[in-house]
Amino acid sequence: MKSKKPVLKIVLIAWVVFSILYVGYTQYRYLTNFVASTAYQRGLSEAVVQVVQQAQKCEAFQVQIDGQGVSLINTKCLQQQPAAAAPATDNSSEGQ
Repeated sequence: MKSKKPVLKIVLIAWVVFSILYVGYTQYRYLTNFVASTAYQRGLSEAVVQVVQQAQKCEAFQVQIDGQGVSLINTKCLQQQPAAAAPATDNSSEGQ
């Protein structure tokens, strides 16, 4: 009987250590995934806010990623410009 007690203690200690390491690793992975996804969502939201703010200025602006880029402009600004940019017609010279 005496020889089983040290073996039982070793097995119990190994089980406790394994359980602590397993739970700790699982919690670490959850935390890193949570932090990474939260940071990704915040970065995405910030990028969208910056694009919207830039578009509200009614000026073309450059957006680039990985060396590729495009120029963007708010379509509402384009719709407003022709009416404001139309040349004024002088009706007095039409009849001459």
